[in-house]
Amino acid sequence: MHKKTTKNQRDIFLIVILLFVVGGFFLYFQVLKPVEDASYAHIYYGPSNEPLVTIDFIKNEVNVMDTQSVPSSYTQNYPIVDESQRTITLLGDFEVNGIRQVVIITYDFGSKTVQVIQEQSPNNICSKEGASNGRPLICLPNRVRVEFETDNDSDFTV
Repeated sequence: MHKKTTKNQRDIFLIVILLFVVGGFFLYFQVLKPVEDASYAHIYYGPSNEPLVTIDFIKNEVNVMDTQSVPSSYTQNYPIVDESQRTITLLGDFEVNGIRQVVIITYDFGSKTVQVIQEQSPNNICSKEGASNGRPLICLPNRVRVEFETDNDSDFTV
């Protein structure tokens, strides 16, 4: 009986240690690890690996790389870049009453951030994520994502 109790205590001790180690790594990579300033933000639509829009934080310019394919019933071409408002508008996949909804993304050259400020989806998670300067932004129901790149990106960073 004494052996079983000792074994259970040892198992619990190992589980607690493992949780502390995993929790420490999580905190480091999600909260404490400094994020390098992004040089570029790439905005993608759908499964494509080619960005529709690239925001160049070094040159303070927005480059439209491609147009979004939309049904012929839409008269507007997407993406729409409004440099005076510093917004980029894409047509998302989420529909309300058969109408596809827009995703509006704002950017700030000074702080090198991107934020989804307007979108329609079941829980509006994308617009609640806030501004990001390195963490990807993903809007699943609308199939829009923003990924960041630094000048010294590599596969493994320490």
